[in-house]
Amino acid sequence: MAQQVSERRRAPRTAMKLECTLHRRKGAPVCCRTIDVGPGGMSVASDRPLADDELVAFDLPAGTVPPLTGSARVLRQQAHRVYALRFEALQEPVRDQLARLAGR
Repeated sequence: MAQQVSERRRAPRTAMKLECTLHRRKGAPVCCRTIDVGPGGMSVASDRPLADDELVAFDLPAGTVPPLTGSARVLRQQAHRVYALRFEALQEPVRDQLARLAGR
């Protein structure tokens, strides 16, 4: 029996507008803005389309030096030019910083 992957959010997110850069395996970086951020993922507004299940690397300044970085998977398009992303395999310090951001 195939295991079902839950897309239900397990961690809180906080509405937050930050500049964010997504890096694809090929092609130019995608500049976007966050809509909400939490330790498990974020929603972004992007003028360029993102594909469902696409794996991207992200740079999120979030007022930290160096910026928060990691990888995320595009789960779905939520609205016109708005995408839900789930963080994947984040290092613990980055996850802690994201949890602090969400707790603001």
